[in-house]
Amino acid sequence: MGFPVILQVAGYQNSGKTTVITKLLKQLSQQSIKTAVIKHHGHEDTLDFKDSGKDTESHRNAGAFITGISSLGGTIFSMNHEMPLEKAIEIYKLLDIECVLIEGYKKIQYPRVLLCRNQNDSDLIIKSSEPIAVISEKQLKAVSSLPYFLRSEENMWLEFLMEYITSRVNEERAYHETV
Repeated sequence: MGFPVILQVAGYQNSGKTTVITKLLKQLSQQSIKTAVIKHHGHEDTLDFKDSGKDTESHRNAGAFITGISSLGGTIFSMNHEMPLEKAIEIYKLLDIECVLIEGYKKIQYPRVLLCRNQNDSDLIIKSSEPIAVISEKQLKAVSSLPYFLRSEENMWLEFLMEYITSRVNEERAYHETV
């Protein structure tokens, strides 16, 4: 396994991925688990770096592969290129991140919680090689043997996902303390 512990939150647009991740982040932060998020922007429009007229924009436009700015208030890196998911995870490893939550990347498989809006989204379950749970807006007909929650059962699915993550983080912490 190893650090970071990875949990992917996969679902179609407007299925609640950001909501689930935000709720997990609040809980993980309270437990002092260093967590990072990688979100896939599945649209073809360019990202707005919100640095128009700033040095970082000038550096990118002049040909910098990656630009960074750092101060006591924070650090921001930006690129004009899509970074492969595996490379982003490697960068997070260098930063001693304990947990990475991945939003989206439906075609790339990690242990994942699947968010289904309705029965039409259940193809995600069939296409997933490492599902750990399903959360749906409405009752689904057949969910197999996976743990299954309705979105309205927030306390139950949040507790399940927190147990999934924290047990793995604690195992890794214990292992690294003995090494």
